[in-house]
Amino acid sequence: MTNLIVEDVHFSYPTGKVLSHVSLKLKPNSFNLLVGPSGSGKSTLLKLLSGLYPTFSGGTLDGKLTLDGYDINDIVPFQRVARLGYLFQNPTRQFVMQTPFEELRFSLENLQVTPTDMTDRIEKVLETVGMTDFTHHDLSTLSGGEKQKIALAAALAMDSEYLLLDEPFANVDPVARLQLIQAIKHYQQQGKTILITDHDWSGYTDMIDDVFVMNHGHLHQADEAERTKILHEVPIQTQIKTALPNEQEHIIELKKVALKNGTRQLLRNTSLAIPKEKRILITGPNGVGKSTLFSTLVKLYPYSGLITYNQQDIAKRKIAQHVRDIALVFQNAEQQFVAMTMAEELIQAQQFSNHPEIWTDETITEILTQLNLVDLRQHVVYQLSGGQQKKLQVLLMLIVGTPTLLFDEPLAGLDNDSQQCLLNIIADFTTRQHQTVLVISHQLQAVTDWFDFHLHFENEQLSYVGGEV
Repeated sequence: MTNLIVEDVHFSYPTGKVLSHVSLKLKPNSFNLLVGPSGSGKSTLLKLLSGLYPTFSGGTLDGKLTLDGYDINDIVPFQRVARLGYLFQNPTRQFVMQTPFEELRFSLENLQVTPTDMTDRIEKVLETVGMTDFTHHDLSTLSGGEKQKIALAAALAMDSEYLLLDEPFANVDPVARLQLIQAIKHYQQQGKTILITDHDWSGYTDMIDDVFVMNHGHLHQADEAERTKILHEVPIQTQIKTALPNEQEHIIELKKVALKNGTRQLLRNTSLAIPKEKRILITGPNGVGKSTLFSTLVKLYPYSGLITYNQQDIAKRKIAQHVRDIALVFQNAEQQFVAMTMAEELIQAQQFSNHPEIWTDETITEILTQLNLVDLRQHVVYQLSGGQQKKLQVLLMLIVGTPTLLFDEPLAGLDNDSQQCLLNIIADFTTRQHQTVLVISHQLQAVTDWFDFHLHFENEQLSYVGGEV
């Protein structure tokens, strides 16, 4: 049986220490949950275990990371991957081919799996994650949740003895999430050892063997009392309190709008209006077209019908004017960054701010403190954790202050406290700046009466949901 051991590990970037005195030994054939606040060091630990760090980080490692007594970084990648499978928090970082089938085949070819076994294995894992119908689709056309399912399928297909999963369900809808947890449990029951990071602890109660807690770069194994608290005191999904819009002034209007993804119909003959200076939630299963709708509103995706912004046909609006009025906050935070460090990003956002009187240096420092980012100004943005990147991305877009903001999964990868903090900041500044806010989110534990209106997207229809849902 393979033994993976972490002993007194320290890891630092040039800008500061990330992990201190970390030791870990996983029981063979166990299912383990790694929890902790955003930016506490969870992803860094998984990248060290996978052998990606320190080689691809620019960081410094002290201590022991061994697999059956051999230093993980001394094991050649071919042999390491066969025993240590790793799933990136951002699935697009993992893909190198065009379709799910090609992606999985490429991975298995590198492990020298025979062609017959390869096809069987690909079909099996795609069925496991519910993506058989997308075997030959272009990966770039898939939703964020669908990409996460494919990335998980690729990790399962490798059949590694250890499986390291970094926030594998952040963009997955709640129903699919529970199904995937069951699939991973089945994988563990076949003799594998699982270590998974997740900010949503629902669904794990009867699945987990051990819970490990990371906080400020320090790791400990939860005792029975702490384990029970984590697994049994999961926040209950709250009811989202919204009403139906009446005669409010609207800023966006759809008239007989239809959307397609290739031959797949996403939205059919839809007419509705988006009220001005309100907060609107958009929900729906993975792949129905939520992100595609946002891309359409910013003129990045074709459609039929009529869409107006401030009563102007967006097809006739010049792109330079349109992007000053409506901005898309990408699902992948890294796509939003254009500078190298957090400080450089903040300076640039201030230069383009529509509300410089609000976004003083003092205000930005105050918000960075609330977001636990104030000591990271000189950090390279690509070395921040996924949660830290998300918080910075949202802050930058608030500073710019575009009149209409489209947030695509702004709470993904954040712990509950960070979610609530970020929602408070968004509410405060978008109100002060008289902005209209549309939010796509599956992370609704922190939400009760935050939204004014609720749109649900399913079965090629987008419609308002009234009352409590």
